[in-house]
Amino acid sequence: MSLAKQNFSTSSEEGINQQINTELQASQVYLSMAAWAQHTSVVLPGLEKYFREAANEEREHAQHLIDYLNMRGGKVVLRALQAPETDWKSAKNAVESALQLEKDVNKSLLNLHKIADTNGDPQMCDFIEGRYLEEQVKAIKTLADMVTQLNRVGEGLGVYLWDQQLYREGTGAGSRVIGAGRD
Repeated sequence: MSLAKQNFSTSSEEGINQQINTELQASQVYLSMAAWAQHTSVVLPGLEKYFREAANEEREHAQHLIDYLNMRGGKVVLRALQAPETDWKSAKNAVESALQLEKDVNKSLLNLHKIADTNGDPQMCDFIEGRYLEEQVKAIKTLADMVTQLNRVGEGLGVYLWDQQLYREGTGAGSRVIGAGRD
């Protein structure tokens, strides 16, 4: 047992290990989406860039959880990941899948927060709230807005123009959704 371990339950440790796996799985899915968007039959550089950045962000989340688990005296247990889907029917379908993925990750984080709260671990609650929950809400909002935009532009030239704008302006954390707030 680690000398650093204090007020850190086994269920919290197991929950963090599960969340690490969830974040790594999300990173794999986003990487697959980026590869799909880059393929010569799709060629959506804006979505490719967005999904690649999302993959990196999810991997960073996993690393922060690994660092946190080690800081608290827990043991990191990495598990095998499932092979992600490799084909999406359209840009809208890919973004809808990303939206569902973010909702699933958020639900997992909320469950992890509940474990920490149930076990009287306010420090872990603070860590989850401060590092993840607001970012998840913003990601869900951004992706929901992107789905709405894709519903408006239709297929073909509309998606091409939407993707070009996404490539130029991006939708990274803290930035606005493309086209929002324009006069």
